[in-house]
Amino acid sequence: MNWKKVVGNILKVVISGLAIYYVLSRIDLREIADKIKNANILLLLAALATYTASQLAAAFRLKVLFKRVPIDISHKENLKLYWLGLFYNLFLPGGVGGDGYKVYLIGKHLKRDIKSTIGAILSDRVSGLSVIVIFLLILIPLLDYNIPYKNWAWSAIPLVAAAFYLFLRLFNRRLLPAYFQVISWALVVQGLQMLAAVLILSSLDAEAKGFYDAYIFLFFLSSIAGSLPITLGGIGARELVFVWGAQYLSINAGSALALSLLFYTASALCALPGIVFTFRPSKILEKAEAKRAAFQ
Repeated sequence: MNWKKVVGNILKVVISGLAIYYVLSRIDLREIADKIKNANILLLLAALATYTASQLAAAFRLKVLFKRVPIDISHKENLKLYWLGLFYNLFLPGGVGGDGYKVYLIGKHLKRDIKSTIGAILSDRVSGLSVIVIFLLILIPLLDYNIPYKNWAWSAIPLVAAAFYLFLRLFNRRLLPAYFQVISWALVVQGLQMLAAVLILSSLDAEAKGFYDAYIFLFFLSSIAGSLPITLGGIGARELVFVWGAQYLSINAGSALALSLLFYTASALCALPGIVFTFRPSKILEKAEAKRAAFQ
């Protein structure tokens, strides 16, 4: 047994538990329940559809990187593999479980180098993180909060784009030709997720109106916090960002938490169809495996 890993996971559970306890001690659960109960169902369905579209775009982004490895799979196979990963990410910490299983299946059936496959998936995640940071920089000057040098935030955007380019050049040079495609898809993905968040806010009450920039800023900030490997799958970290951020930006913490919970619900509902592929996961890459064998 890997005791270091066990202890690490226990610490993550403890940190998540403490974060949730802190959040619950600072909010009115009945207020949040009322907000969710009275939400506009049509706008919530529109948010779910928009989020699903963002995941389709994310799958296409990953396919662009797979093509450069090369990992020769069809769009249909890629979508199945991607949705299988989404489903596993619901239960396994930090999204690593779903990514790890994709690496395993590709290595097993297509005999691709594990390092190259991991490099493509890591680059996919870094592209998403880069665009989130860009969106945060765009939002900073719009916030009604005294942040040092906030009017200079936009000048850092080219640096973030250059940092992702440098990352590919140093660690995944074969993926470099896909830079502009990947960044473009990443902008689509995060843009759609931002729209989904706005639709959720619009479905709630009038308290969020006029403060969308602050809510969306916290939404993107919570995405980064949730991806850090310090909690169990980001549980607690996202909510903590919303509660703390709501205090600093003078927005309604109940609406912020409702946004967090409803967005997570949308992501879970979107991922559920992936359960179909858990019964026979090896079948996903059956045709690609046969194609590879035919050319050997």
